[in-house]
Amino acid sequence: MSELIEEEHDSIVDEAVPDPLLSRALDGVVAFISIFAHATWIILVGVILANVLMRYVFGGSIVALEELQWHLYAFGFMVGLSYALVHDQHVRVDVLAERWTKRRRAWIEIAAMLILVIPFCGVILHDSIEFIQFSMQLNERSRSPGGLPYRWILKSVIPLAMGLVILAALARTARMIELLRKSR
Repeated sequence: MSELIEEEHDSIVDEAVPDPLLSRALDGVVAFISIFAHATWIILVGVILANVLMRYVFGGSIVALEELQWHLYAFGFMVGLSYALVHDQHVRVDVLAERWTKRRRAWIEIAAMLILVIPFCGVILHDSIEFIQFSMQLNERSRSPGGLPYRWILKSVIPLAMGLVILAALARTARMIELLRKSR
């Protein structure tokens, strides 16, 4: 009896969860772009080390390198959101959910994706387009002397990241629908 209860309350995303074609395709797009974002962490470490050397060994700093550090961090973090969602590594409070069945958790997961995640990311994606266009029209650049130009490039990560989160949410939704369909 205890084995049956443990099986019923396993993690919702494991080997037993179906992986429909739509989910695999969307996950593949997110994973492809995320691999590039993962490489930015390596570049970021190099930029941080260069900043440390410049400051503490050579007694100076390059403003553009300091700003590049923040830009790389922003890119890696924002694109990493979709990767975390695809691999169920996002922050979630499971105090209640750990006692629920897989079916109930799947229904809540679907509702969360369709009611919260996708609309929220859609609004940010939509509103960020005008934000980027305005930045391009102004030819916005850093206010710091020696800072980075083309601020719109960094701002363009916002709709990219939100689009990837929407794809990841659609992939999870497809996976949960397939789980519900197969567990009837």
